[in-house]
Amino acid sequence: MILVEIDQELQSVIPVYLESRCRDCTEIKHLLASGSMDGIMFLGHQLKGSGGSFGFDEISEIGEALEHAVRVLDFVGITSAVDRLERYLERVSVIYV
Repeated sequence: MILVEIDQELQSVIPVYLESRCRDCTEIKHLLASGSMDGIMFLGHQLKGSGGSFGFDEISEIGEALEHAVRVLDFVGITSAVDRLERYLERVSVIYV
């Protein structure tokens, strides 16, 4: 389990945010299968920007890794980043403070 402390004021938006990240995993896999690197780059950029804003620094790090993998056309790296995001989302628990 990964515990993340989040400000109580964000309690109403965090479940929606995390669910959206789960959908991103599915979307990235579809984009990879269709060869849409621009779409993956866009989602990686969103992850990088939003993760830290909501208190999920690891999501930002994964987004950055995803962007890098797309830039160098590292398909294994893209898959690895998606797998890392899925594992993170399965294990993260939020504590509102």
